[in-house]
Amino acid sequence: MCYTTYVSSYSDKNTDIQKALTGFGLHSEEIALYIALLELGSQPASVLAKQADLKRGHTYNILTRLMERGVVQSHEKNGVKYFTGCAPASLLSMLERREEDLERTKAMLLDSLPLLQKLSYPLVLPPKVRLFQGVESMKEIYNDSLQHAEGVIHAFGDFAHFFPRERNIDLNEWIWRYCERRAAKGIWYEGIVNKSADSDIAFKKRREHKRRLKMLKGLDLPVEVNIYGNRVAIMSSSHDLVGLIIEDQPIADTLRNLHKAFWKTLPEYSL
Repeated sequence: MCYTTYVSSYSDKNTDIQKALTGFGLHSEEIALYIALLELGSQPASVLAKQADLKRGHTYNILTRLMERGVVQSHEKNGVKYFTGCAPASLLSMLERREEDLERTKAMLLDSLPLLQKLSYPLVLPPKVRLFQGVESMKEIYNDSLQHAEGVIHAFGDFAHFFPRERNIDLNEWIWRYCERRAAKGIWYEGIVNKSADSDIAFKKRREHKRRLKMLKGLDLPVEVNIYGNRVAIMSSSHDLVGLIIEDQPIADTLRNLHKAFWKTLPEYSL
């Protein structure tokens, strides 16, 4: 009974290891060799091939790929080439470097999007209305404003409904970082917003986030409306994580002019 339980537990752990290494990007034969290296330590290819049940020539090819990725190192001893697997903790460091490289690549692509869009064939027109759903799509809407806002975003809403809070803490923090990135690009946010505790927090950060606010009271504004360039973005971040972008100059101009008219009649936001 105890032996059966032990075998079952070992099998479960082995499955978890396989899944983790597959997620890292190794295929089954690479996993077999890496595990053999961890179990046996530094060994020549012939020993590893036997342990992993692979042909020797094929084993050399796999080990070469793993060395190129930094998962395996080699050295010679008495004319024989020995291979050593990296420490498991090093795999995590590699993943972290990949994430950093990916973030840099994303930032470069984001900065290059306007130039790439100018290269598009002029008869290939973008859709007038785009629908979005989910966390990554919400980020895409916000990032769109960084590319197309012409110095200022005119907005309606209530900061109490702009953030998902505990429903998605990562997105919540990402939106605040977006505000910092927007400000760093010199894009102002002029918001007609409902008085609330969350709007108070946004008001306190108005200088660092380049934010000017006018105040409404007692209105239920559960979605955020942002007007910039020839676009109108409507988002529900605190409820269903859905939104849309309307690309139409007359619609954007109409809502922007309404915003400017209301702006003149409303009091400055105050605590």
